[in-house]
Order: sequence, then structure tokens, then C-alpha cells
Amino acid sequence: MLHKASYVKGFHLLATDGEIGHVDDFLVDEDWRVRYLVVDTSNWLGGRSVLVSPAAIARVDSPNRKLHLALSRGEIQRSPSVDLADVELIETLPAFLII
Repeated sequence: MLHKASYVKGFHLLATDGEIGHVDDFLVDEDWRVRYLVVDTSNWLGGRSVLVSPAAIARVDSPNRKLHLALSRGEIQRSPSVDLADVELIETLPAFLII
């Protein structure tokens, strides 16, 4: 089943040992494949955003807006920070207005 990225943003993530955060964004490669979920773990790890491979998704529970992962909380905690991702600078700058 296909889902719009805007619908999946905000899905809660459940590790094998409990809830860990929610989907905040996606990183796609040049071929438009989703390479990473950007996971906001602020409720559990103190505000850190980490990268999780979509291959770690064990089950999608669309009606309840949840993604079950085949990873433990500890494994997600040790995932690379989104700050380490090779994202072009123009995509990470905040929007600004020229008057």
C-alpha cells in the first residue's frame, strides 16, 4: 500500500522494547528512494533527531499511525544524528525574507 509522505510524518515509532519517538522527515537519494527516516526522539532522548533506515520497519499500522521497528531503543539511540547526514546546505538553512 502507498502512503503520502505528508501522511506518514508524525507516525509514532515503536522499538522492540517500547515507544521511541515519531517520524519527523525523510531523506531521499538522487533516485528518489527513501534512504532514511528522520526520527525525533525528543520525548525519550532529550531532543535528538536520528537517522533510521526504512529497512528497519517491521510493520506499518496505518489506522493507528504507528511504525513498528525491528530495532531496540538502544539501537535507535546509537543511530547517527541527522546533523551528520550529507544534506546540501541550502536544504538546511532556515527560510528568510528579503525586504
